[in-house]
Amino acid sequence: MELISTGIPGLDKALSGGFSRGTSILIAGNPGTGKTHLAIHVLHNNMKKGLKGAYISFAETKKQFYQNAMESGANFEKMEKQGLFRFYDMLTMPKDEMKEFIDFLIKDLLEWRPDIVVFDSVTVMGQIFGQVMLRSFLHSIIGRIVNALNTLAILIDEIPYGEKKVGFGVEEFVVDGVIILEMERKGEVIKRYLTIPKMRGRKITKSAYEYVIIREGIDVIAVPELKFTGKTINTSERLKTGIPALDDLLGGGLYQGSINMIAGPTGSGKTILALTIASNMSKQGRKVLYITFEESPGAILETMRKLGLDDDFSIISLVPEAKTPVQYYALIKKLLEETSSEILVIDSLSAMKSHMDERDFIKALRYLQLLAKENNITLILTHVPKNSQGLASTDFSTLMDSIIILGYELPRKIGESMKRHIFVLKSRHSDHKPVLMEFRITRGGIAIG
Repeated sequence: MELISTGIPGLDKALSGGFSRGTSILIAGNPGTGKTHLAIHVLHNNMKKGLKGAYISFAETKKQFYQNAMESGANFEKMEKQGLFRFYDMLTMPKDEMKEFIDFLIKDLLEWRPDIVVFDSVTVMGQIFGQVMLRSFLHSIIGRIVNALNTLAILIDEIPYGEKKVGFGVEEFVVDGVIILEMERKGEVIKRYLTIPKMRGRKITKSAYEYVIIREGIDVIAVPELKFTGKTINTSERLKTGIPALDDLLGGGLYQGSINMIAGPTGSGKTILALTIASNMSKQGRKVLYITFEESPGAILETMRKLGLDDDFSIISLVPEAKTPVQYYALIKKLLEETSSEILVIDSLSAMKSHMDERDFIKALRYLQLLAKENNITLILTHVPKNSQGLASTDFSTLMDSIIILGYELPRKIGESMKRHIFVLKSRHSDHKPVLMEFRITRGGIAIG
């Protein structure tokens, strides 16, 4: 059976390749879940490949549709000029002329032979025609357009808040596939879920996924089992931190695709160590992305200037607002793709955790771990643990390839200086040295010994 890709990699993966031609698909959900956003991007993605598409709207005028679509990056006016798109305005159509126009609509579609037809929305259609006429109309659309033209029909339906039933209760039984978009609020966090309860002709291995709304449509995160790709990690080739004594403690440095944590209390030098490593690796020709949740780019650059560190790498400041683990995964993955980075520094995980419970925080780390292993990205993460002993006994230790502990001793007498120390608690696949060493913050960054 011929498939029509959605143009959204995660959704295509969930659908085992896309939608089958000659089928009708219902996209239903509460207001604000992104139903129309998803439909127009599936349509637009395929028109960019040369397929023809039609949009029948009971919800907005042509001008409103073009403006709203353009804001999300979909240029339907351009597609119309290329002869690939037709818009049918049902919103301004007088009710007494609706039946005649539908006969014209079906005839016009049969003559033009589009590959994809979107109906927005079935809810409004039902309010206009009533349940009996709606069922008849849906059967007519499927029989005369979908089957006759081997076309993909996408129908949008509204689920009112507090309701579980889709639309008028007849739509699910008429169509070949159903996609439900849902969202829930937990405190400051909004989670969105995509469920596929029905999809004839497609092998659906998992029915539910979390998704995020992005300008390009939606991003369905098809990594629910958190499985790795099976890629072999080369642990013999080490990335030098540019701090010889630290490379020695780690057993030769960090290996590509590893997840490394710098942990310690506030003021122990975690950010300075992370910046020193980032600066040194960028000097070696590595592309580094530095994400800070606690400082502005200006503050980071000022710190580097005082330390005499080069800033030849990408620095991005993100507000640690409430996000789900999947939302963090999607955002960071996109940033990595945009910057083509091979080293990712996140300062700090503690800021991410501020809006998560322990279970979601561990899940966020596992998604970051998956991101590193699948794309051979080296992660350097900073974190403020409750204590180093507690860190060693939690799930952190199993997720990290190396853990570097920083600490300090406060002066006990007037005139004494604070002593800082560093200890490599863990370095997987390495003959590391578990030796406590002193370090200093100097011009040039961290100096050990």
